[in-house]
Amino acid sequence: MLFRQLHDAASNTLTYLLADTEEQEAAVIDPVPGQSELLLALLGEHDLRLRYVLRTHVHQPDRRPCAALCRHTGAQTVIGNGAPHEQPGQRVAHGATLVLGNEVLRVLATPGHTPCSVSYLWRDRLFCGDTIEIDGCCEQTDESNAGQLFDSVTQRIFMLPDETLIFPGHDRGGRSISTVREERSRNRAYNGRSRETFITDVGLRRLARAPARRLFDENEHETR
Repeated sequence: MLFRQLHDAASNTLTYLLADTEEQEAAVIDPVPGQSELLLALLGEHDLRLRYVLRTHVHQPDRRPCAALCRHTGAQTVIGNGAPHEQPGQRVAHGATLVLGNEVLRVLATPGHTPCSVSYLWRDRLFCGDTIEIDGCCEQTDESNAGQLFDSVTQRIFMLPDETLIFPGHDRGGRSISTVREERSRNRAYNGRSRETFITDVGLRRLARAPARRLFDENEHETR
């Protein structure tokens, strides 16, 4: 097997490439458009065929379209149920499996950050996008549902074996990997918090950011 974690400094985004090198089939998780050339080079270097472009979540509008990468490789985009109707891609539900050569990836529905958020479990590794931030909670948007997010993290991800490795969508202070045991016991957004407290905290943080968002929108309008 081949596994690579790629960091995009401009967006602080983590992209993942995994492949069965015997069957020469690969999947990429949450690619950044600016990394297409790097991904194509890695595929060529290892003589791999990209079979899947896996999205852990899709925002409205789509901030990271994958059409160009799919056109170059013939790969199939995979997204969770609940994605915007106009968003192309194969929809997958909780419990679905994706075959990659001799490997199998399991889909976990983890809505909350967006309605269509999913995580992908491969062997002892979970790729969860923005559902979990190491030792914290990613910034939530108007699409987010704090109650669903709390349930997805506590009732889906934290129920996995302790040693399961968590690979998030962004690094945090230089950290780009954690474990279920560590996040369950130390994540400040969830540890010792009730569902109601978590929802309240998320709501207060969103209200605190609202003036900054309004100022940004006003400045954008003036420059058009």
